[in-house]
Amino acid sequence: MKISEDLINIIELAVDTLIKAAGIDLRLHGMENIPDQPVIYVVNHFTRLETVLMPYIIKKHFKKYSVSLAHESFFSGRMKEFMDNVGAVSTADPDKNKIFIHALLTGKYPVIIFPEGQIIKDKKIIEKGKYLVYNAGIRRPPHSGAARIALLTAFIREKLRILHFRKDKASIARIASRFDLQTEDVEKIIDKETHVIPVNITYYPVRARENALSKFARKYLSNISTRLLEELEVEGPIMLGKVDIDVNFGKPIPVKNYIRSKWTLKRMIADHRADLHIEKFKDLSAFKKICVALMKDYMNAIYSMTTVNHDHIMSYILTKYRKESFSENDFKKRIFLAIEHLRQIGLPHCHTALDKNQFYLLTDDYHEKYENFIKEAAEARYIRRENGVITKNSARFSVRSDFHTIRRDNIIEVLGNEIEPLRSLTRTIDLQKFLPGLLVRWKVRNTFLKLDQSLFEDDYRQYYLPGESKPKHIGEPFFLRRFFSSKGVILVHGYMAAPEEIRPLADYLHQNGYNVYGVRLRGHGTAPEDLAVRSWEKWYHSVGRAYIIMKNSVKTFSIAGFSMGAGLALLQAANKPGRFASVISINAPLQLRSVTSKFSPFVVAWNTMLTKMNVDKWKMEFVENDPENGHINYIRNPVRGAYELGKLMNRVENHLSDVVDPCLIIQASNDPVVNPLSGQEIFNKIGATEKESLIVQAHHHGILRGQGAEEVQEKVSAFLKEYHSGQ
Repeated sequence: MKISEDLINIIELAVDTLIKAAGIDLRLHGMENIPDQPVIYVVNHFTRLETVLMPYIIKKHFKKYSVSLAHESFFSGRMKEFMDNVGAVSTADPDKNKIFIHALLTGKYPVIIFPEGQIIKDKKIIEKGKYLVYNAGIRRPPHSGAARIALLTAFIREKLRILHFRKDKASIARIASRFDLQTEDVEKIIDKETHVIPVNITYYPVRARENALSKFARKYLSNISTRLLEELEVEGPIMLGKVDIDVNFGKPIPVKNYIRSKWTLKRMIADHRADLHIEKFKDLSAFKKICVALMKDYMNAIYSMTTVNHDHIMSYILTKYRKESFSENDFKKRIFLAIEHLRQIGLPHCHTALDKNQFYLLTDDYHEKYENFIKEAAEARYIRRENGVITKNSARFSVRSDFHTIRRDNIIEVLGNEIEPLRSLTRTIDLQKFLPGLLVRWKVRNTFLKLDQSLFEDDYRQYYLPGESKPKHIGEPFFLRRFFSSKGVILVHGYMAAPEEIRPLADYLHQNGYNVYGVRLRGHGTAPEDLAVRSWEKWYHSVGRAYIIMKNSVKTFSIAGFSMGAGLALLQAANKPGRFASVISINAPLQLRSVTSKFSPFVVAWNTMLTKMNVDKWKMEFVENDPENGHINYIRNPVRGAYELGKLMNRVENHLSDVVDPCLIIQASNDPVVNPLSGQEIFNKIGATEKESLIVQAHHHGILRGQGAEEVQEKVSAFLKEYHSGQ
């Protein structure tokens, strides 16, 4: 077989250009698994792209040209010359086994075979626990051709070893002539071993939609088939859009282990006449069994490497819901629990997006992967989304789709099918659908209660400073429960403080019938060094965890914060309009009087420059702090923390108009830390129509304690009561 290296180099350049222009993220995993030995790649087949993608990857990253099996329909006219030049072998070629065996014996070319035998558009390869794929109107087992070629190659290699040991030159010459081998290369051939490399290719996201290619075809091609149009609508966005392609190379499967395990085959290897009957091996019972065994092993390996992504999990859960209508909150929680299970079992092949913080699913903040999925599902009429309720379109889920259009007709079913072989994951989701909503809420709440406590314990242990860190009860989060109450309040402490700061207000509200969660912001309640490494986003996430806990504990709840905590409360409300019964801001710091806050950006820039120069001498990382409550607050203020506080304040100010829930703005009249004008400025800028303000006559910042505390408690309680009536 002669491959046109120039043509393949041109194709490589074209694919490089396409990947770059389309923003495709091609990610290769397990490349270290490829041995420096003859290899047969067995690859899953979902699109026509794999036929180009695999040779491209092998050439670009392994510096080898490859040969592959292709359907006979591609070998006609000018297309035949092209296919021959790129190393494709027709399924109708009577010499195909000879070509592949030669490539594997010599190690000249790796071989690529798609064991399903065709594109598996529905990704349905498991049925009643067996591997079955759709073909010509029926479901059949995958082809064992790759296993047969691999085993025949290993058999011939073993046979040549024995003949070489016996110095049987005549038999060696007979085999060499049959497979176009050079007798002088026999020693090199018997020093090699054939390996099967399972490969899984996963695309994300997969969407069926109109695109430039499908529009071009509709406009310029006459009598375009439904099948071709479907392929353009599904595969066009992959080629033209920002798609992630994860290619997983599995561990090599040494083929010699299979032929050495069967006594019949070992006897035939030893038989000097056996080489005359290689083509009849496929009819031997022992050979058939070992082919099936090898085929099952590499199929298991291929589909165990599916790169699980958000769409897989959401599609599978959506398909498995027993009810046609269900709350969006319940759907999100089940998705979250499935992802948590995925983390716990340590499934090795997951999309990188699953490594990121998933609790945005539950905080009602914007979650890109979820919103994109829901939007696409609604636009394609798989679901209807109204007032927090999702209703499945039974017509889209109950009607059997044509195999060649199923990716367009029901991509959700296809994506659900793709992870069916991952039983450690799907078994849990299957069981999860029987969990009542109350138990799901309990599991979610307890997950975050434990997480919050664990984060504090870990941070306290890591950053504890003898003589400076406060006792643990000062800094740990707390949850004051009222088991017969369905209303709650989230309380958020201020900068350089701890949950103990808000304890008096929390106790007062708890006594008045509220469930109260006291947030511990990351970096607080431990030591200044901890605060110095935290961004404002970490503080926001801390409040987000409290939001999840409270949302899964009560029917309605408000959020209140003091100082920086008030800024975080306002930002939570801005990002979640309509989710809180009310919002309370106490001494929120839009404007600070501290010199440190004004110069922190310049100091941070200076420190960063010195770090890059490996100079520590002139850094200024902390400034002294003289707090009102020395038993709670830090006595050193990290400059980096003040810088992050400034960023948070800017963010809050820019989003005040998005705060639409009822608001109470409280401000101390002579606050020495926060400019008293901040309260009025916040009041004027918030978008809420129902809002109140209160000026507390006080000469100190910490009005949750001491002068003004009683007035604050009474006003907060009265305001909450107005918006939690009947609870």
